[in-house]
Amino acid sequence: MTATSSNTIRIGSFEVSRPIAFTYLLTIFYNITFFLQFSATPYLVKQLQLNDADFGYIQTVFGIFQMVGGPLFGYVIQKFGIRYALHLCYLSTMLSGLSLFFSFDYYSLLLSRIPVVFMHGQQAHQTLLSALTQPGKERTSAFGRMGLTFGIGFIFVPIFSIAATKIGGDLAPLLVSAALCVLPSIVLETCIERKSYEHDISVEESNGPAPQINITNVVRILQKPGVLNIMAKKNGGVVPFLMIIAVLNLYIIEKFNATNTENQIMQMMMGVFIMFSNGFGVIWLRKKFDEQTLLIIGSLSFVVGYTLFTLVFFNFWMLLVIMPFVSLGMSVVATCSDSLLTALVEESEQGIVLGTATSLNSLVRTFSPLFAGSLLQNYGFQSLTLLGVFGSLLAIGLMIVSPVDENLIKKHKTE
Repeated sequence: MTATSSNTIRIGSFEVSRPIAFTYLLTIFYNITFFLQFSATPYLVKQLQLNDADFGYIQTVFGIFQMVGGPLFGYVIQKFGIRYALHLCYLSTMLSGLSLFFSFDYYSLLLSRIPVVFMHGQQAHQTLLSALTQPGKERTSAFGRMGLTFGIGFIFVPIFSIAATKIGGDLAPLLVSAALCVLPSIVLETCIERKSYEHDISVEESNGPAPQINITNVVRILQKPGVLNIMAKKNGGVVPFLMIIAVLNLYIIEKFNATNTENQIMQMMMGVFIMFSNGFGVIWLRKKFDEQTLLIIGSLSFVVGYTLFTLVFFNFWMLLVIMPFVSLGMSVVATCSDSLLTALVEESEQGIVLGTATSLNSLVRTFSPLFAGSLLQNYGFQSLTLLGVFGSLLAIGLMIVSPVDENLIKKHKTE
């Protein structure tokens, strides 16, 4: 990463503004801290001698808090500003890591999940990018590169985790995660000027107060033309993916006798594929096609990936063939749908609409282990992959039959 002018930084072959480049850096730091906690929690559960049912309840509580916190965090963004919300996110992540480390029984572990209400880094960083970019090609490309940072963070997590574990034991990654939370706060305060994004927000505020977070406003925003349409198209392929991910580790252990090392390899593979599909695939495709066409392309990639899961997943290493298609589908569909959602609402409503979308995904993640585990036990792994095929095909049908009016998107691009 090299500076080419006072307000531009070159990353590889492309140039971005300094605020956007440092927003990517914030995302990398946050992803590392979040996933360090995620990977260390099972070892904490084992050390506390809790059973699988207890762990399941804790994961459910985590999902519920995340689900409730999405719209609430969106309100915090609108009420106090994105800078305050980001510091709150980093502070909550630090408190989560420390409270996990000092948990000593089932109930203290449950209490340690309270800070996750405000641990919405992706939502916060997407909102910041929305304030720094224009709707359309620029924003979609920016969201795509944020997916690249997700992959980079995902790759670094095993490195930090292994090093911390060797030095301080199985729970050391929790302390490392808490300590690293200081870095994004420092970068935010020293490297991203308020004027780079707050001038847009002040214009909106001059036209009226930001919407309050309540059921009425959430429903009103969801009822805006095109919003529910995009959410339905997004989740046709994404929901089955979340369900598959919920049981994939268990399945490959039972089916292929996968070791912990192979599990780490799988996670790194996913990180690499997501990194490349977001960082290069989405950006290259956006130069050729608009967002609504990309939603069809992403869903077709989902169909291919789920079909391969159904027909050829007879060996652990077939993931090398399958995951590129699933990762591309996830990257394209999630990135383009989020970009379209922010383009279909007013700027003062972007935090709420992204928070609502995040809450929906949290709801799925909360209950997907239950439903996916039941389908896996009663009907086999292929029931989940077939659900992905049919869900993606339904989304494609909706994209063809009911496209969003381009005038709605162009209207917000020009405002």
